[in-house]
Amino acid sequence: MIDFIKIKITDEALISEVWNNNLLIYEGKSEKRFDDELKELITKSYKNLYFTKFNNRLEIKGSLHYYFNAGIHNADDFYIADCIDTIIEIETIFNLDLNKCYLINLEYGVNINPKFLVSDLILNIIYHEKRPFNRPKKFDYKIAGNEAYKQVKAYNKSVQFPDHCNNTFRFEVKTKQAKFIQSLGLYTLQNLTEFKYYNVLIKSLLNEWDSVLVFDKSKEIDVKFFNTNFWEDILQNGNRNKFNNQKKLYYKKLGTDNLHTNIKKIIERKTKYLKCVHIPTTINLETAQLKIQFFEHNKP
Repeated sequence: MIDFIKIKITDEALISEVWNNNLLIYEGKSEKRFDDELKELITKSYKNLYFTKFNNRLEIKGSLHYYFNAGIHNADDFYIADCIDTIIEIETIFNLDLNKCYLINLEYGVNINPKFLVSDLILNIIYHEKRPFNRPKKFDYKIAGNEAYKQVKAYNKSVQFPDHCNNTFRFEVKTKQAKFIQSLGLYTLQNLTEFKYYNVLIKSLLNEWDSVLVFDKSKEIDVKFFNTNFWEDILQNGNRNKFNNQKKLYYKKLGTDNLHTNIKKIIERKTKYLKCVHIPTTINLETAQLKIQFFEHNKP
């Protein structure tokens, strides 16, 4: 469920501990302007994680999902238990104090496999809140208009990784400010080792999907609702509430069995599935039993 993360460490002792780890590989130097002064930055890496040292902090960024899959892809299901195990593994390798690893950016979402073509779905996802989705060609991405604190993405994952998944729809939230993460009650990497915070992320993901406008052209209703000019005109000339009122009317006319609602149900089922304990076949029975006991005791 968790993909990209970016954290910062400001504790000097912990910075020294991590930065001097022999597993880190030197990547290079760069310059960045701070308060009209150029500062030199040094970057090291471990697997697909990148460590950048500033004057007063260390930033670590990368995809936990890629890390779990040996840097190959993030097209499969990433169980919450596996995500927690990945964080604990990184904690152990670098002797991290997770309570001192502050979350800056976070990307969370799900991959689902609907019975209809994802390529068709992508064409009919039009708005998030009152922002039209952009349509870059790469990977058939559809990214919501840039907000100050987050992006909402909806795209065809199977175009990105055709060898690893088929007809796969990805819906995710990418934060751009720590302020938004904190509004969800998450502050440090330690929070991402606790099941209850994943329930918060799931709720957030579903709330963002509720704000998406999808054209369901299988329904026989007034064709104006499937015309982007109709919605653009409302935004430009209507009062502040007209867009949301028309959106509610549109979904009411579609009825309860509609494309938007069905996708939400699939997302809900997938998130429940990702809460299950995933026991890889390569680990021994004793380890598996310990995992089961731990997650049964700590499950939400």
